[in-house]
Amino acid sequence: MSHPVANVLRERAAGGSRPGARDDPHRVALALEGGGMRGVVSAAMTAALERLELTRCFDLVIGASAGAINGAALLAGAARRGAAAYCGPLASRTFVSPARVLRGKPVIDVNRILDLAAGLDAAGHERIVGSGTDFRCVATDVDSARPVVLSGMRSQRELWDALLASSRMPWAGGAPVEIGGRRYLDGGMGSAIPVAEAIVAGATHVLALQTRPHGVPRRSASRVGDVLIERHLRRLNPALVTLYRERVAGYERVVEDIARRSLDHAAGPPHVLGIRPPAGTPCVSQLERRPAVLGRAAAGAERLVEQTLSLRAALRPAPAT
Repeated sequence: MSHPVANVLRERAAGGSRPGARDDPHRVALALEGGGMRGVVSAAMTAALERLELTRCFDLVIGASAGAINGAALLAGAARRGAAAYCGPLASRTFVSPARVLRGKPVIDVNRILDLAAGLDAAGHERIVGSGTDFRCVATDVDSARPVVLSGMRSQRELWDALLASSRMPWAGGAPVEIGGRRYLDGGMGSAIPVAEAIVAGATHVLALQTRPHGVPRRSASRVGDVLIERHLRRLNPALVTLYRERVAGYERVVEDIARRSLDHAAGPPHVLGIRPPAGTPCVSQLERRPAVLGRAAAGAERLVEQTLSLRAALRPAPAT
């Protein structure tokens, strides 16, 4: 039996449904996980959505960190280009360089991906605004130590600032991004897979693109890294340290909820379907630079979306998530 989220996407695709001119009462959201260079997974998944002509089937696109960038690229019509860039120009020391932090510069140059890979030039921005799809991204508010949703970005500068805020890694990414007198850090600290935010925004159906393979828990990269990050966060707001320490447990609760909803087709509304790499798939590192590793992850992610959501998939059971 096919999942309600897959069903409504296929029905909208077959019927030529477009934002602002729907024949159904649903509000369908796409929620994207990031994770630095592991964002190649959700980028490749959006490339598959683009190829399957499903972009217009979403009423809301919301992401955190690299997931927000990948969501913006999808609405800009640049999802395939963005996914390819992870395995090409972004897999280099000019984009990912841990040594830069010693010079007080960010480990990952997010400006480069916005400029190079996401199609977020003036024309791309106009395509996002003109898509009719509500685009939002999650960031962490420094002063409240809570995840917040940034929305209503009308200008190209506002869009870039929101994406930079959503993806500003603590410590390794540099100083918080300031927007309207508020300071922001990486949205993945408080809401790495923004399904709850999509539901609060009225979603009746949510497709969640997850970047960690099934069975791979979230964990810190290193104890030394945790010490440096927590020291940095404590100077900004001690409450951020608590948020950072609780991120793993919070993430696992979300993952378990997505898995439960994905398997229980009768659950909802809201209905939630998670797509994630299967158990046994190598997990891409946040700072991965090897093109072969990134390329294999991207190819597998594209196939997974094709198997789950294509019209042909309606004739066979969806893969386990």
